[in-house]
Amino acid sequence: MRNKFPNIFFLLVAITCNIQAQQKVAVEHYGVLKEIMREQKIDANVDLSKFRETPNFYAIGALAGLAGEVLIIDGKAINGIATKGELRIERDFDKSATLLVASEVQEWVEISIKINAQNLESIQTIIAQEGERLGLKTNEAFPFMIKGKVKTIDWHVINATEATEQSHEAFKKAGISRSTENGDVKILGFYSEQHEGIFTHHGSFLHVHYVNSAETEMGHVDNLVINGEVKLLLPKMKKS
Repeated sequence: MRNKFPNIFFLLVAITCNIQAQQKVAVEHYGVLKEIMREQKIDANVDLSKFRETPNFYAIGALAGLAGEVLIIDGKAINGIATKGELRIERDFDKSATLLVASEVQEWVEISIKINAQNLESIQTIIAQEGERLGLKTNEAFPFMIKGKVKTIDWHVINATEATEQSHEAFKKAGISRSTENGDVKILGFYSEQHEGIFTHHGSFLHVHYVNSAETEMGHVDNLVINGEVKLLLPKMKKS
């Protein structure tokens, strides 16, 4: 009689591998932040047109030449360009990026959570805790979203094209830096403990962009204060 146990063993291995594969959140990145900031390597690293038809696509980053900020939510581009102190929103994919962090998320888990946080560091801790609770591996990169009213959001849109010097501070100064109070916002960010200097700044595990509810403001988030209930969205981990 043929032994059936080896077949059962291989079936269990296949099921286990399938579950593990479905649990992983794939995050892609193009460009290296520390090279952009220290060495002014600001040429294009990826064409956004590559993702024009990608379903469930989410991305943040900086346009080629540091000519503005990239924000793509569920396949919808809401990119920001600062010119002579004025912000312009552009919604097409006919651009390139020098830095891009991206993921495809088919389904989110939405959590209503009360947050009392005075800075991004505190929010970073909350995201890690909630991610672990849902089964996300915090030693791997994953996207997240925050929706709702925030107390204060400090943000900027970079603009190297009008800078008078070749430095990151000059690029930022030539753009727009603002604070928005009591705004109803949508935030897209990426958490990673492995990408400091790659797509997060040193000392931080977050890279975060935002857009207001009217989609008339967007930018890179420098600091965030939340004092109230918001929606935290994390990728749903499929078990089967």
